[in-house]
Amino acid sequence: MSARYGSRATIVRPGKVVGPYDVQAGLTYWVRRAARGGRVALPGRPEQPVQVIDSRDLARLVVQLLVDDRPCAFHAVGPAEPTTIADLIHTCARAAGSKVDLVPVPAERVPRSLPLIRPESTWSTQRRSPARARAAGMPATPLAVTVADVLTWDRARGAWLVSRRGGKAALWGLIASMGKGTQLHPGLRV
Repeated sequence: MSARYGSRATIVRPGKVVGPYDVQAGLTYWVRRAARGGRVALPGRPEQPVQVIDSRDLARLVVQLLVDDRPCAFHAVGPAEPTTIADLIHTCARAAGSKVDLVPVPAERVPRSLPLIRPESTWSTQRRSPARARAAGMPATPLAVTVADVLTWDRARGAWLVSRRGGKAALWGLIASMGKGTQLHPGLRV
């Protein structure tokens, strides 16, 4: 995202945007999966870094930058503390009151489109500094708060709402998370 003021530009480079009302299969997939508890297949390595940004924090930053008329480039990333994919999944489980056992599996043995999983060669993109954005007023919502809000929102909206962009992995993950006989939509049951 960028805004131009004469010859000056404000550029905001967000991480993966997550939060309530996000219909993509990113954080929501892991919130649902962790809520089921039990063994969770984790492609690659548990220490993979993850940078997500709560959509509300991103919105507040952009508004603040517009108000301040502040040209510069900002990495709008979070959460407040650096985290890994394993930490993220455990945070999702705690929010749901479940327990998970992560089972690392080779990345080639799971669907390519599993959300938030990155090849090790791209991990450096998940280690950007949010210092300039925080100094400009970007809040830092704790990951546990974002996860709890996503869980509450997702449960309230009903299980049949699935993103068209979520792909087969998200759809099968959603279906697998439901019990037999669950009504997805009037006239459609698992």
